[in-house]
Amino acid sequence: MIDGIVEQSGEGGSTSLSLLARVCADDQAAWARFVDLYSPLVFGWCLRSGLSGEDAADIGQEVFLAVARHIQTFRRDRLGDSFHGWLFTITRNKIRDWANARVEKGEGGSGPDLLDQLPAELDESSVWDDRRHLLHRATEQIRGGFETKTWEAFWRTTVEGKPTDVVAEELGMTRAAVYIAKGRVRRRLGDEFRDLVEFRTMRHTDTPEG
Repeated sequence: MIDGIVEQSGEGGSTSLSLLARVCADDQAAWARFVDLYSPLVFGWCLRSGLSGEDAADIGQEVFLAVARHIQTFRRDRLGDSFHGWLFTITRNKIRDWANARVEKGEGGSGPDLLDQLPAELDESSVWDDRRHLLHRATEQIRGGFETKTWEAFWRTTVEGKPTDVVAEELGMTRAAVYIAKGRVRRRLGDEFRDLVEFRTMRHTDTPEG
């Protein structure tokens, strides 16, 4: 035991491959976690374009089928490239295809009308909101791998923004133990979700950088 941190077998231990690498290697458990991480985001983009919940769910399935077929082609070759942006482009294309197919069938509506409500690219505020959403979902996915006090030390300092001294007193830990606990969770997040989630500060009071 390290001053307030109970050691668990494998607590916070990183895997040899990131979630993205395991998805690319056709790991079905990793794929399920990947869909759990991103499906609310894709669904939200579809709703923002004016689709009904039912249609958004259908298009979401098409998006993830496309991702499954092409995920190994994803590259970060240029400055600013991100998986987030790549996924948004796929989603927008699927919405366009769905809308244009309805027009061809004479069912009303139009692709351009829907896409006018969904920007060609994500603006800064949208990216910020999406990043925060992904960070919180990512942290929830790994939460069960940590002893309660370790997790609380991370959450209270990093997400709630409480001072280290305050958290140490609340949890009956030293400052050093709080730093160790926070570092373990952050390392696990970085190892697990590198290339997928952009890790910046997670405090709930954060605002986009101007």
